[in-house]
Amino acid sequence: MYNVKFNDTLKKSVVLTLFTIFLLSCIFLLMVGSSFHIAEPPSEYLGVDNSADTLYARLQFLEKLGFSPDPDSEESERVTIPPVFSDVYENYNDIQKQSGGDLSLYKNAPCQRFTYIDKNSGERLNILVYKNRVIGGDRCTVALDGDMFPL
Repeated sequence: MYNVKFNDTLKKSVVLTLFTIFLLSCIFLLMVGSSFHIAEPPSEYLGVDNSADTLYARLQFLEKLGFSPDPDSEESERVTIPPVFSDVYENYNDIQKQSGGDLSLYKNAPCQRFTYIDKNSGERLNILVYKNRVIGGDRCTVALDGDMFPL
């Protein structure tokens, strides 16, 4: 049997190291845990029922906002709201905030982006759908120097 004696300095170093590892582990777990919290979508967006579980519901949502989406132009793509926003996504979220939305509440959320062409203006109408509810969107022109606007 070995009898190892620690001096006071070594004991303090070991305790401090273990405490630091514990503290860093707690901080890491809090950061990871908070990134998995995704808000529930509201029942309205821009003061309109934002149900989007069917093509008809999505078209009706856009029509209530004054658009004329072409149902035959529907395109969809699965997207995930990024966990950390780049400058580009921060700018896009600023557009959402102009409409009363905030995509930072949906970081890591798996969404579906639906795109329609407006029959009157030719603009692209994009809506982001999470749990069958619209949580964001924009309208944009497709020209190289085109613009993007809130819905």
